[in-house]
Amino acid sequence: MKFIYKRIFIIFILTEIILYGSFLYIDITESGSYTISNYLKFSGIILCFLFILFLPCRKEDRIDTNILRTALLFTLISDLFILILDYYIIGLITFCVVQSLYLIRLVIWGNQMDLTGAIQRIVKKFIRNLIISLLIIAFLIVIKIRMEWLILISCFYFIAMIFNVSDSIIIACRYKIKSRILYAFGMVLFLLCDINVGLFNISGFLTVDGNWFASLYKFSALAMWMFYLPAQVAISLSGHAFIE
Repeated sequence: MKFIYKRIFIIFILTEIILYGSFLYIDITESGSYTISNYLKFSGIILCFLFILFLPCRKEDRIDTNILRTALLFTLISDLFILILDYYIIGLITFCVVQSLYLIRLVIWGNQMDLTGAIQRIVKKFIRNLIISLLIIAFLIVIKIRMEWLILISCFYFIAMIFNVSDSIIIACRYKIKSRILYAFGMVLFLLCDINVGLFNISGFLTVDGNWFASLYKFSALAMWMFYLPAQVAISLSGHAFIE
């Protein structure tokens, strides 16, 4: 059985590399359809979800695997709404669910299955994220940034992301387990993707002149998925039963 899973692992990686190279080539050379590129990207996310969905998990990893499967399902839903259907608000809300699930995963890892302590920490961290988000929103209102639902939801999402990335790095350094290291690596790439998403969309809220910003804008359009698909692949691999 382990031989079969190893074959699935190799096929998964090779397929993702082909999809990654294909859409990057289309985006960089502008030699193909934007729609084709999007469907190649979305196929990569579908494959990540299917990989973690059908591979077995050890009994002691069942909770962690189910959290990851649910998070990747919501990631898939988010990309469906954002990438394919252009419903950004719904997609961002489901990404907030993803980050909340990752918060739960990290707390359980850090508490070593102390369920009562984990629940208390999850609630405290969620409230912390919410309060910091509200403070940032209040500041943006004071400096007269135009408020939209997209900005309001983005504040909570980005705060949750920042704390999840920092917690994943701390846990990876503390335990030095391959799955934790892979997950931290994936979360860092995820953050780099979101930074480029922010740079790409900032022109809709602020007026920035100059050739340097035009170049940055063009790079961020490519960099979003340059970081994003490897991030999701690394996160998917962090739940592989035989990665240790």
